[in-house]
Amino acid sequence: MKKEIKAPRPSRKLQQLQFAAHSASRAAVVVHLSNGTRLNGVVLASDNYMILLGRSAEDATPTLIYKRAITVVTPAHGAGEATAMLDAEASPDFVRLFIPRTRKRR
Repeated sequence: MKKEIKAPRPSRKLQQLQFAAHSASRAAVVVHLSNGTRLNGVVLASDNYMILLGRSAEDATPTLIYKRAITVVTPAHGAGEATAMLDAEASPDFVRLFIPRTRKRR
């Protein structure tokens, strides 16, 4: 009986390489979560399912974040102007979107 071997997903490998680069450089990042929360810190370690985000490289109590809750990870040093546009005070509460109807109503 042969054991079936699955090929690794290329997107996972790319994700692992990206988090490994953030972890090795110890540069500050901004982690945007799916619930709208933004966390600032340094990626200390990562695995297939979660990352450890600390306030600094020597943080004794890092925050554990599941990868499925992360939407975007951006560098903190170059995101100064971009995060200013994403502030809640600057954006309107409600933006009406135009969604065309695909079928006629009865």
